[in-house]
Amino acid sequence: MKRMFLTVAALVALTTAGYAENFGSTFGALTTASATGRGETYIGGRLGIADATSFVASVTRGLSDRADGRLKAGLIDDEFFDTELILGADLKWQVWSVETKVTEGKNTRSKYPFDLALGPFVEWVKFNYDNDPFLESATVFEIGAQLVGSYPVHTRGGALVSPYGRFNVRNESFSTDLAPGAPTTAEFSDSQVALGFNGGVAWRPRGMTTVFYGEVQIDGNDGVFLGVDFRM
Repeated sequence: MKRMFLTVAALVALTTAGYAENFGSTFGALTTASATGRGETYIGGRLGIADATSFVASVTRGLSDRADGRLKAGLIDDEFFDTELILGADLKWQVWSVETKVTEGKNTRSKYPFDLALGPFVEWVKFNYDNDPFLESATVFEIGAQLVGSYPVHTRGGALVSPYGRFNVRNESFSTDLAPGAPTTAEFSDSQVALGFNGGVAWRPRGMTTVFYGEVQIDGNDGVFLGVDFRM
């Protein structure tokens, strides 16, 4: 992750006072506001090219016509620590759909201007520091809420293109385990509120159920995220 985050975290662990920069999402968003659909299952792969590189697999399951849940697991790699396991999950409830129509006289229009969904999410990562005289390992746990908006556009060629954006607010909990040779035995833990934004495009080619994603994340883990979902 960012050099500033790790540097400040190390100093905080030794002084038991201070502030750590946002760790940031390790998964990105890679979803539109549109619900998967009751009983539908998608298997996905994700690549994060950000301050830390991540490789993630996901399973998304439609829980109802307007809600779906997703489990995510993968690996994260950074120059400051070994490749580590990351875990995450989120729920999404679609509250608006442009497919909802209203009739006014002889005219029919969409009731809502775009698709909108909201729900909770969690992320967890524990990583070890290599050859650090002060820190042995650290754990970051994030829990928060996300708001996702998107708009489906059907092209003349039959493809579906959906620009989307996600805003999230979360609590980041950070804790450290000190190395045996550290000059203090006082371990450190802290939490803070953080914000993040993702903006991208989902593309479903004509005649296919596979969806491709590309987005930019502005967060503590800034960068580009790519993904694909295969319908099972």
